[in-house]
Amino acid sequence: MAKHKMIYSTLAVALDAEYRTDDLKKLAALICPKVPARKTERIELITNTFFKDLKNIYGQLSPLGQHAVSETVHTWGGIFEDRMFVNKYYASPYTQSKDMGEQIVNLIYLFLIAGHIPKDLLAQLKDIAPLPPEGEIQYLEGISEEYFFDKDSTIRETSRPALENMATFLNLVADKKIRVSAKTGRATAATIKKMNELLYDGDWYDDENDMGPMQSFAWPLLLQGGKLARLDGSFLQLTPAGRKALKKDLAGGIKTAWQRWEKTKIIDEFSRVTAIKGQKSSRGRTMTSPVKRRPMINNLLEDLEPGKWIAVEELDRVIQTTSLYSFNMVNYDWKLYFLDQHYGHLDYNDTWPLLQFRYLLVYLLEYCATLGLIDVVYKKPTGARSDDYRSCWGTDELPYLSHCDGLEYIRVNELGAYVLGHTDTYEVRNDATDLFAFEKTDLVFIGNERIPPGQALYLEKIAEQKEIDRWRLSTSSLLSAIHNGESLVDIKTMLASSSSMEFSKEIELLFRKVKQRSSAFIDVGTTTLIECSPESRKQALTHKEISRLCLPAGEKHLAILPGKEEVFARALQSAGFIIGSKK
Repeated sequence: MAKHKMIYSTLAVALDAEYRTDDLKKLAALICPKVPARKTERIELITNTFFKDLKNIYGQLSPLGQHAVSETVHTWGGIFEDRMFVNKYYASPYTQSKDMGEQIVNLIYLFLIAGHIPKDLLAQLKDIAPLPPEGEIQYLEGISEEYFFDKDSTIRETSRPALENMATFLNLVADKKIRVSAKTGRATAATIKKMNELLYDGDWYDDENDMGPMQSFAWPLLLQGGKLARLDGSFLQLTPAGRKALKKDLAGGIKTAWQRWEKTKIIDEFSRVTAIKGQKSSRGRTMTSPVKRRPMINNLLEDLEPGKWIAVEELDRVIQTTSLYSFNMVNYDWKLYFLDQHYGHLDYNDTWPLLQFRYLLVYLLEYCATLGLIDVVYKKPTGARSDDYRSCWGTDELPYLSHCDGLEYIRVNELGAYVLGHTDTYEVRNDATDLFAFEKTDLVFIGNERIPPGQALYLEKIAEQKEIDRWRLSTSSLLSAIHNGESLVDIKTMLASSSSMEFSKEIELLFRKVKQRSSAFIDVGTTTLIECSPESRKQALTHKEISRLCLPAGEKHLAILPGKEEVFARALQSAGFIIGSKK
């Protein structure tokens, strides 16, 4: 039944407005032994019978019909949500109707009239219809990884790559190497290409596919939307939260980015579905704000059990079962079209799989998985989901609707469990404790895999690369790193965590030397220089009060101690002098 704009106050008014006399005859026969001839009398009889024996009549509904009434009363505020109901119960309450001539007759039509329950009936049903059952999420139980490989799919665990990538790209931001558009916040093509080469485990698809960069496209946006980086001219620079994440807590940085991403307006993730045109029409009002959509998906992610695989089709079904997860994509669906503005408008089709489902796929793969919250199983998008858009005009040449059409299954991992609030802490797993050996002042990479890009970038800051797997620490390299904002304590901590070996004697001596040299001269602030004649300079330096507030600086100057400028001026005035100025 379609949702009706009119909400009727009484059952009698609703019956009179929505049903013809012949319809009422067939409906009245379901609950009344005799049916009057006139329409007004039939309405009166139905109404009186209904309210006198409501509990019994409710009991005569089919199980699906009873669920429909319960959901409408307790969940949807009197308005029947057909899509949500079918996705929760896998059938419509109208499917068990009896065909009586041209009219499909079912007792449910006396409860749900034009898609809603009249107010007087709704009030009484609240005490009769029980609360509806909770919906269940269907996980893939007992499925091995071989199941995914047999389907010619790729399985990717994402938490470690996300942490490594965050370290890499925060280091690039710190070095002013991520150039973005001041208008859109998107990285330039050259920057994306460089970032793509540094991705830990690579992008979701290799360069032979035509999907284009995905993770390297998303990361600069995630850093900005997550408030870990901000625009500084044409480059990104770290925020205090970004510096904290880089130095101390990458997992916490991902959690911060995720929480703040929900409210960002830097991008509508659906804009990546470029086959659907007209998204910017009506001065940007055609699409709803992603700020209203993201919380609904996040609600569902928070309700998922960590460690269990689930099909994206099941996620899509669950979203359509309740207003806790369901969201709208457009304000004017007739503004959207395929290929040609005069043809192929989306409002001629069921837009849910084209809009909501595609948004879900992009949100999960390009952003959630990139941040390391979910592990994913996916295949090439070409032809993966062509059945739900091939009937639309102008789609004959589309190999896929979204570059994320290949996503099949997801699993909230340990990092995701921490970010989504299932656990209070996250402990980074160190799968390779011995990445380096220490030979005199050299760091020799001995890991089984290639050195993580983020760590390689960090080594460039603190050491000089001598060979493909060897870096040399020196006084100049460490002093330069400290001068550029690194901490000697952080450097030692990073190196110690990368090897089970003790530091070599040469490295220990080097650290002590650098510590002494980096603390020999300390910037304690600025001072004010006062020019004076030799005679007045001598008077000031021998004066009991003034001499304690300044120091000699050459033959014609005094340097006032930092923070003592006002006290010096008062003491000078008490001695009969003032600080003048050159004209």
